Amino acid sequence: MMIREYDHRDSCRLYEISCSSLDQTYNEGMFAYFHMQWPKGQIVACDYSGRPMGFISTARIDMSHARIMMFAVDRGYRSTGIGSKLLTELKRVAMMNGINNISLEVRSTNTNAIDFYRKRGFVASEILENYYTDGGDAVKMDAIVQLNI
Repeated sequence: MMIREYDHRDSCRLYEISCSSLDQTYNEGMFAYFHMQWPKGQIVACDYSGRPMGFISTARIDMSHARIMMFAVDRGYRSTGIGSKLLTELKRVAMMNGINNISLEVRSTNTNAIDFYRKRGFVASEILENYYTDGGDAVKMDAIVQLNI
């Protein structure tokens, strides 16, 4: 597996992964938009042929804060460590760019994802009622980016 920065040629495959993995509908152009906003925050996990298996798209909110906008791993590759490696790489990139806080929102009923984030240093900070287009609630989670020695 390789971890690398997003390339515009990834858009179609990342869109496929997002449609099959996320319960919100996104526009394929979102990948290019986030890349334009903060190129280093768009990270892709690929097999050795270069085919994307998962991705994380992040927006830089200000000089010290980034927000995960989309994060998905293809269903066939889940529970293989790809998500952890993507998140670890994002934290490394964030630290190298002076970012010390990463936040995200996750559906309040998605206990697997909430547990995944908790195990990786995220803490629930707020319940966002009616956050999703279907009226579902979200949990806002935050993590301090730090070097683990």
